[in-house]
Amino acid sequence: MKYSLLLLPFLATLASAQDDVWKTLAKGDRVSITFRSGNMISGQLAAKPADPRLPQEAVDYSQASEITLDVSLEYPGLNGTLSIPRKEVKEIRKLQNLDAATMKRIQEEVARIKQQAAADESARRAAEAAKDQAAKQSREAADKIDKDLAEAKNKGANAAKDFEDIQKGLELLKKFPPGQFGPETAKAVADKALLKQPVTPAEREFLDPEVQKLWNKALDYQKSQEKEKKGDGK
Repeated sequence: MKYSLLLLPFLATLASAQDDVWKTLAKGDRVSITFRSGNMISGQLAAKPADPRLPQEAVDYSQASEITLDVSLEYPGLNGTLSIPRKEVKEIRKLQNLDAATMKRIQEEVARIKQQAAADESARRAAEAAKDQAAKQSREAADKIDKDLAEAKNKGANAAKDFEDIQKGLELLKKFPPGQFGPETAKAVADKALLKQPVTPAEREFLDPEVQKLWNKALDYQKSQEKEKKGDGK
């Protein structure tokens, strides 16, 4: 209890000293802050981000509930400001302002870091663009392969169907020889209808649309084969 009583004047002196420091602070001062957690940070006192078109008023830090630090010059690469509630501040100390040479060196370092960051970002975007382009080309190549396979499959299916149709048509050519059946058969059947003459089963079958299609297809094939043979003979 006696020790606590002895410490009271000392603590009061510390509190009074801190109050005096807060009263002397002004925007632009370089300070070091110790948090109640024990961590520390340094920076320049700055105004809270506001509308630049409005006039910036002076700050009475002895009455402020929070302070804003610009940490850009203290930690190159870390840009921006940090607002700290006063209740989180255990101690604030004014630091000596940076001399012109140090300020210039720090500003050059900040500019270098920004330039490097911009170059890294540009390289990242270029790499992403190249990656996207490669992926696009890969997709297009895969799509082309799928398309070619589908076309080949369709061609194969069509070729198989053509072959089957021609085989059926060739059988029909045997059943309905071109010398006895052909375009004139339809006219003959029409004439028979006018004369009320009977139409034969063979004539009815020959005039069936499906039979006509296969018969004509086989006839065209047969003619093309004969033409090729004549060409080879020449």
